[in-house]
Amino acid sequence: MVDIKFIADSMLGTLARKLRIYGFDVLYDAESLDEEILAIAKRDGRVILTSDKDLHKRAVSNRLKSIWISGEEDEDRIVTVFKSFGLTPELDPESSRCSLCNGEIKEIDKDSLGSRIPERVIEGHDRFYSCVNCGKIYWMGGHWKRLKKLSERVRQRL
Repeated sequence: MVDIKFIADSMLGTLARKLRIYGFDVLYDAESLDEEILAIAKRDGRVILTSDKDLHKRAVSNRLKSIWISGEEDEDRIVTVFKSFGLTPELDPESSRCSLCNGEIKEIDKDSLGSRIPERVIEGHDRFYSCVNCGKIYWMGGHWKRLKKLSERVRQRL
């Protein structure tokens, strides 16, 4: 995965979560003020993702990298981000990040799950992943299949 770090404004929560699944380090807090976003971007070398034209202008005037996201749908927004960096979407659970907290995820032993997820899910899948920060469990279920279809549509548009 390309080592690009992002910070997303309060209007782009679903985009932030999807980019994390692609493996990008994306900070997102719905309560963050513009000043905080600008300061974090400068301090950490993060690219600002924003739907706010004023925030985008402020970032550019402060010589910060910013992408103005105009699309209403996540597919359009993902295409904008990937086009901006000439990237090809690759979904790989080994490099994904936690969609909730942005933590790294690691494969875990199926036998260690206990009662943390339904038995039918454990029986129906072989590989499981856990966030090292928040402990959320992931597997390649229906959500992953929908993301793969989204990724294929994005790839076709690039």
